[in-house]
Amino acid sequence: MDTLFDLIIIGLGSHGSNCFSHFSGKMKVLGIEQYISPHTKGSHNGETRIVREMGYSGEYVDIARRSLELWKQLQDSTSEQVYVNSGGILFGDLSDSQFRNQIQQHNPNLQQLKSQEVESKFPIKTSQDQQFFFDKSAGFVRPELAISIFINQGRAKGGQVINNCRYINHIYKGDEIHVYTDLGVFKSKKLILSLGMGLKRLQNTYPLDINIYKQQVVFFKTDNKNFDKLPVFISENNSLEIYGFPRINGEVKIGLHHFGPSLEHPDLYDQTKNEQGSVNLIRQFLIKYMPELKDAIVSRVETCVYTSTKDHNFTIDFDPRSKNTIILSACSGHGFKFCIVMGEILEEMFNTQVQKYQSFQLNRFQKPKF
Repeated sequence: MDTLFDLIIIGLGSHGSNCFSHFSGKMKVLGIEQYISPHTKGSHNGETRIVREMGYSGEYVDIARRSLELWKQLQDSTSEQVYVNSGGILFGDLSDSQFRNQIQQHNPNLQQLKSQEVESKFPIKTSQDQQFFFDKSAGFVRPELAISIFINQGRAKGGQVINNCRYINHIYKGDEIHVYTDLGVFKSKKLILSLGMGLKRLQNTYPLDINIYKQQVVFFKTDNKNFDKLPVFISENNSLEIYGFPRINGEVKIGLHHFGPSLEHPDLYDQTKNEQGSVNLIRQFLIKYMPELKDAIVSRVETCVYTSTKDHNFTIDFDPRSKNTIILSACSGHGFKFCIVMGEILEEMFNTQVQKYQSFQLNRFQKPKF
């Protein structure tokens, strides 16, 4: 293709699709996707994702707050239910350092609940060693629907999409960026690499230190309507984080954060093998904290991946060779809630040529290998 685009976005998953929507109409944009997004071969499948401000600190606070604003705006603009403000419960043992850190962060929406309040409002059993906090601003979004909306918005504004096209590499030729794929070469003035776990293939090019973790979430079938009023929840105990959602279509979804085998290479991703250990740990959690669900049948197990840095922060930074290219990936298992603000962040980066988030900088791991 001889067309010179203003911007090419590689990967139309969580963050890439939002950037596609955000930049389309402002410039000539091409989105290149290895599959057809949304899909089940990355980090965004599984029907729901928690959105919250609770527990975040430092550079995450402002973007968490802005993300919630944008999710509400998106919901107001569509007749489809993409965002639900269910509220959220964070609970754990004060002896758990991660739990202590989360509740010590300033969040005006965070309210401590007494055990009687918890048990009277929600199908959660309390215990003396647990502290419970409620965040009225928390909720969940539907990731596949959100990505479809972003891509459709971008197309409506003139953005172009090429699906089933695999990125190979890119080179700089004067003021142009030549992007090599299995379907040919595409040219652009600017480039966003939103590759998800495909970023692992670039570890010999960029100073990355990332791992891919297979994650499985468990859906429990239940007719118990008490779980309709369950808020999203996060439990922090003994460095084990378990999270879940209210009942949707007769199922309660529960998962383990950062629990799963690591993958040496993205091509080794196998969705078919279930990890029984995940189900067993969640059963133990249900017996103690949600006994009404302890005997519920597992209706299905869904698999996705985390592409995680060793400090569990994001990687959002310029290519060391050119400030016309931004690496946007390694979302470390907590990135979807922020995808809706990524277009704004990257537009500011391109305009100012400054990356202001120290926690997300590429060079925090090691020196470039050029």
